Amino acid sequence: MPFAEFMEAALYDPFHGYYASGTAKIGRSGDFYTAVSAGPLFGRLIACQIAEMWHAASRPGDWTVVEQGAAGGALSADILEHLRTVAPECYAHTTLRIVEPFANFQRQQAESLGAHTGKAVWHRSIQNLPYFTGVHVSNELLDAFPVHKLTFSGGVWMEAKVQSNNGAFDWCLAPIKDPALGKKAASLKNPSEGQSREVCLALTDWASDLMEKMAGGWILAFDYGMNEDELSAEHRRSGTLAAYRSHQRNENILALPGLQDLTAHVNFTDLSRTAIAAGWQISGYTDQSRFLTGIAPMYFQDKAAPLTAEEQRETLNFRTLTHPQLMGGQFKVLCLSKGTAALPVLSGLKWAKDPRLELGL
Repeated sequence: MPFAEFMEAALYDPFHGYYASGTAKIGRSGDFYTAVSAGPLFGRLIACQIAEMWHAASRPGDWTVVEQGAAGGALSADILEHLRTVAPECYAHTTLRIVEPFANFQRQQAESLGAHTGKAVWHRSIQNLPYFTGVHVSNELLDAFPVHKLTFSGGVWMEAKVQSNNGAFDWCLAPIKDPALGKKAASLKNPSEGQSREVCLALTDWASDLMEKMAGGWILAFDYGMNEDELSAEHRRSGTLAAYRSHQRNENILALPGLQDLTAHVNFTDLSRTAIAAGWQISGYTDQSRFLTGIAPMYFQDKAAPLTAEEQRETLNFRTLTHPQLMGGQFKVLCLSKGTAALPVLSGLKWAKDPRLELGL
């Protein structure tokens, strides 16, 4: 079968999938660590950016915040709590919509959002969302979309598929038959014999579906990812597909299906091309360090008095989130927008470079 089908089943099968079955564990005692795992500061900073977006959009009375890939719901809860504290008018006009197909995560999210009764609505898919104005937020969502694995062999791109061999899974190469996959393969830069790449057709479909649902606003994606030139670099000739369990990388991608996380870096250049084709703007592309540093003055206040214990914890959390060798440099932030071209530059993007140059567009 195509690896995309294998990855889809390994992560999202309703009974045995890593995410759908509840096997996934996030945090220090789990399989991987996210910005939300560091504490509520990440959500509070994103809330500051969302409040600024609401003001920039002329304070609409019907304002929607969508989170997809919300896991246990901590990020949404942190965002709403901070909006209620520092931007109560924005909070009053905000409806939180969580795109979540799995019942186990919906239960966790409802528990996390218990202090915000009536503010959240759940949807099983993007297609079930109403037409809305606002912001779609995701953190480490896109790198878990199923990908096709390609290998350049004999001067052509071949699809690396999964087969069963004596009770175990291994790889085999086959000609590309899917026209959409063939078109994506033809656009890949600098192929060389033996090189492997990932192609995410699901990402294009997701972006197209989401953009059709939005009357205006922003899509804000935090994720592992790179531009096309970086992904095609010679030192990445094995691709970016990886498996993680208990914070350890497992080199055998096909082992333990349903028991380990599978991930591949997002091609932000490809995603941006989809946005441009749909009439959206690329508002910004930068790393998490620059993005959160731009927002920081809206949250942190200068003070002469010694820091409290809570303020010291937040200072350490901010360093974790923005350290250039850790989360700050590893995570990228892509901001897409519709109907916002004449609005001021967002605080999170004030240190960003020209996104078209950074994305190779």
